Amino acid sequence: MEDRPESAERAGQADCWENFYREHGRPWRGVGKVDMDLRPSSKVLDIGCGNGKTVAALLKMGSEVTGLDFSPSAIEQCMKAFGNKAKFVVAECDDMPFPDNSFDAVTAVHVLEHLNDDQLRGTVKEISRVLVPGGLVFVRVFAVGDMRSEGKDRNVRGNGIEYRYYTEEDIAEIFNGFEQIRSERKDETMRFGAVRVKTECLFHLLN
Repeated sequence: MEDRPESAERAGQADCWENFYREHGRPWRGVGKVDMDLRPSSKVLDIGCGNGKTVAALLKMGSEVTGLDFSPSAIEQCMKAFGNKAKFVVAECDDMPFPDNSFDAVTAVHVLEHLNDDQLRGTVKEISRVLVPGGLVFVRVFAVGDMRSEGKDRNVRGNGIEYRYYTEEDIAEIFNGFEQIRSERKDETMRFGAVRVKTECLFHLLN
């Protein structure tokens, strides 16, 4: 049986990311930044955890962290880097293997820009399911106007990975079942003059 177009697209993107992590080892170094208030020992899910930059930030905040990514190589790197300090699972972010109401917060850092429309809807639905009522969602995405956007709202890089670029209004619409606490566009001028543009949003799940 032939794959449906969406299945083929999903498999193709998964292969691109797997190749990326195999070739680059740990592509992102250091500790990320997560701007939200969490109680100590909060249970936090980092979707699309990659090699663990956001996981490191959440651990520093005293959270109990679970990282999820569809790349086995990314998860392998996380397990080597963090040992038993956090839990990790290979899975799709629109089909999470967790019970309802499992987490106090979810982080989605540079993940949504790599999902198609169906995956976005499924991911938000799954975030709603695994969060406790009133749980927090921290989102960071590349925004329209970013130096890589080439004046478009989406493109495919040379490594085959697709990028989408969002406005603050786009993110608010994607999470229209949540209450928005904060939304901020951040422009960062690089050393060579180009500008990285990001949008950060914080939501909480309505009771």
